[in-house]
Amino acid sequence: MRRLSLALMALFAAPLLASPALAAPQPEWHRACAADGVVPLQSAPVIKQIQTELAIAGFDAGKPDGAVGRGTRQAIRDYQKLAGLKPDGCPSEALLQRLSFGLPKVYSDRRPAMPTETVQVQEELLRRGYWAGPADGRLGKTTVEAIRQFELDNDRPLTGEVSSTLLRDLKTGDLSKRRN
Repeated sequence: MRRLSLALMALFAAPLLASPALAAPQPEWHRACAADGVVPLQSAPVIKQIQTELAIAGFDAGKPDGAVGRGTRQAIRDYQKLAGLKPDGCPSEALLQRLSFGLPKVYSDRRPAMPTETVQVQEELLRRGYWAGPADGRLGKTTVEAIRQFELDNDRPLTGEVSSTLLRDLKTGDLSKRRN
């Protein structure tokens, strides 16, 4: 009898749980990107990685935080335009794959054509979770702060300066020492 009542409850509750009125509200970007957008349960890590890859390519999506805001949508559109894709601004697994592995690489026109030492340092800081803004080769306040935080976390002298030693340490250092 108990099994029957549980089965009946499940039968009647299923349509209520699937009701759009009872579902958790979706972010605005998710409604606009429903067909190709990322799966909601995976969205924060995927979006954070998209934001990081956009920044490495020189597109300013803001701090990689896993949330899709106006800046992230615009950075995605800018990337999509330069890559010859439909500029819908939607984050997706396919976009992440294209950013990470697509060839030829597509970079923002704000990023130098030949990566300078500063660009390489910014890329490595981004990969390690020390947000430095877009990898654009400009040694601004955000990059200096990210360098100083890396130096502090790795018991290095605090300089906030780009150097070949810093770049080497970023490329070869302990990857477990990541900020996130």
